Amino acid sequence: MSMTATLHDSELTRLFLARLSECVEPASQLYARQIRRRSWAPTLGTECITSTAICLIGQSRARLDTGGTPKDLTQACRRMAEEIRARRCSGPIGLLLWAGSALRAASPGTLLEIAGYDPATLERVVPTLTTMEVAWLVSGLLHADAPTLGSVRRSATQELLQRFTADTNLFRHAAASASLAHRIRGCIANFADQIYPVQALAFAAIAQADAEARLIADRCASRLVSLQGPLGQWWWHYDSSRGCVAERYPVYSVHQHGMAPMALHALAKAGGSPHVEAVERSRGWLANNELGINLMDRESGVIWRSIEREETVLQKSLRQVRLVLGFQPANSAPPRLRLNHEMRPYEWGWLLYANALDAIPPPEGHII
Repeated sequence: MSMTATLHDSELTRLFLARLSECVEPASQLYARQIRRRSWAPTLGTECITSTAICLIGQSRARLDTGGTPKDLTQACRRMAEEIRARRCSGPIGLLLWAGSALRAASPGTLLEIAGYDPATLERVVPTLTTMEVAWLVSGLLHADAPTLGSVRRSATQELLQRFTADTNLFRHAAASASLAHRIRGCIANFADQIYPVQALAFAAIAQADAEARLIADRCASRLVSLQGPLGQWWWHYDSSRGCVAERYPVYSVHQHGMAPMALHALAKAGGSPHVEAVERSRGWLANNELGINLMDRESGVIWRSIEREETVLQKSLRQVRLVLGFQPANSAPPRLRLNHEMRPYEWGWLLYANALDAIPPPEGHII
C-alpha cells in the first residue's frame, strides 16, 4: 500500500480529528493547545491564530464537520481578528482572510476592521512581512476576492515576485523593510518561504490568469524538487543567493505530508509541472526515513513533528550563528538524529487540506 493511500485511511483520519478537537482551548475557542514532549501544552507565540485559521481552512476544504469545536465559526474568526489587534501582529492576516472567506463566516472588510487594519494600512505593512507571510497574504486576498482589496492584492503579489532570485530560482526570506532580525538572514530562507509562494502564485495564476506568477512558481518548485533529499526530504533552510541547501535538519512531517503536496497540487492545477514522483517520495518519507521508523503513530493518533539533530542548546545556537554568517564546516560528519515528539494543530489542518485536494471537489470559497 502506498503512503498516499495510508494517509487517506479513514481510521487514521478519525484518529486525527479526535486529536484535533482536543486542540481547542475551551475559553478562547481557538486551536491553542498542542502536543509537546508527548503531553498537551499551550501553543506558543501567535500560533493560536495561525493554527486556528489553518485548521478551519483544512476542515472546510475537506468538507468535514468540526464536531462543534469551535462552537461558533463566525465567532472564531472574529476572535482571531481580535487577537491580531491585541498582539499587534500583521503576519497572520492572510490566513485570517483565507479562513473567513472559505467559511463564509465574515466579510473581509469586517475582519480587517476588527483586526485594526484598513486596505491602505495593510498595503504599507506588506514590505515588512517575511516571505512566508506575504505569500499567506496573497493567498488570503485571492480567496477573499474583494474589490476594495484589489490594490493591496496587486501590491502583495508584486512584493512576492520581487523576493524571487532569478539566478537561483529561490525566494529570499525578507526584504530591506523587515525587522533587523529578519534582514540579517535575508538570503537564508526556510522551506516555508519557498513553498507558500509556490502555492500563492499558483492561486494567482488560476484566479487571475497571471502568467508571470505561474512561471515563477514553476521555476521555484522545479528547483526545490532538484534539491529534494534521497528519501524525499524537503530540507529546512536554503541559501537564495547561492541556490543551494543551507541547512538540512530538522525535516518536518508537515512539509512532507501537507505543505509540499498542497502547493505542488496547486501548481499542477495552474498548468505547471505536476511533480507527481516528488510528492510520492515526500509522503513516503513518513515511513521510509533516516531513523527507520513510521512517524504516523496510530496508537496516539498523531504524526510526530520532525526528525531533528540531537544537540545541546549551545550547539544549536552556535550552528545557527554560523548559518547566518555563512560559515559552513568542511567535511562535517553526519549529524546524530532523534525524533521530535511534538505535533501542532496546523499540521492536522494542512494534512486534511492536502488530502482533500486529491479526493474531493472544492466547495464554495476555495480556489482549488
